[in-house]
Amino acid sequence: MSWDLYRYFLAVAETGSLSAAARQLSVSQPTVGRQIAELEKRVETRLFERASHGYLLTSAGQQIRARIERVSADLVGAEQQIRGMDKSLSGLIRVSATEGFGSYWLTPKLSEFQERHPNIRFELMLNISVVDLRRREADIALRLANPRVSDLVGRKVGQAGFGLYGAKAYFEKKGMPKTMADLIHHDFVGWQSGPGDFVLSSALEQLATPAQIKFRCNTVAAQIAAVSHGIGLFLVPHYLVPRDGRFIRLFPQEIGQKIDIWLLTHRDLVKAQRMRALLDFLYDKFQSDRKMFLGEG
Repeated sequence: MSWDLYRYFLAVAETGSLSAAARQLSVSQPTVGRQIAELEKRVETRLFERASHGYLLTSAGQQIRARIERVSADLVGAEQQIRGMDKSLSGLIRVSATEGFGSYWLTPKLSEFQERHPNIRFELMLNISVVDLRRREADIALRLANPRVSDLVGRKVGQAGFGLYGAKAYFEKKGMPKTMADLIHHDFVGWQSGPGDFVLSSALEQLATPAQIKFRCNTVAAQIAAVSHGIGLFLVPHYLVPRDGRFIRLFPQEIGQKIDIWLLTHRDLVKAQRMRALLDFLYDKFQSDRKMFLGEG
């Protein structure tokens, strides 16, 4: 039996829905449905209960899930050990980051690293959702939190500060809020989707009601464009704010949270020379840009 069927099973078991599993696996929802149906046909057992709020594991599904996860971990571990033997500064490195970090900061740094080591190839995955390093969805991840997972090796490389900003075009139409209480009369730009614990989404919920969020999108670039055209205010990391004089920061004393930045990899990969070299290189770059990330330079 193809292992792919069990990959689809695990994705649905973890996410609870065909659509979420499809996004995780980068396939269509009907494809996931067909694979689950094929697996149930082969084992002659119903593995999921189809409910209005998602897919729930049956007792049979619950029994085999743990065994499948162990097999998956063994397969991934074997592959990671083989890759970890590579002592040359060559080969592929898959890096995961949020869109903001990846597009505006990380890509130029990877380009600089590649100039030094031209035999390194990169795949950069930009998504607000967290990839699973334990399953080799990426080799190195840049995250705004420490997941504290035993299989991962992490290093705190710095902090990113963020604040509330608006464009002059907005203030010309709506006026400048004088106090925090005035924000109830203003419009905001927010995220279209993302994990519920995403720090910027959670922080925005403390400032604005859903009705005040007049524009939602799923990329930083679109948010900056929306704010530039005066649609609303937004919470944004300082290093992403254009330095052309169009944007004004509001209430820096009241709104100035900092988020820890972590670089992570799997412990089976940390001895690979190309991984170690990239981790050390990025750490040094974060130290050089420390003030910029905190909005101090």
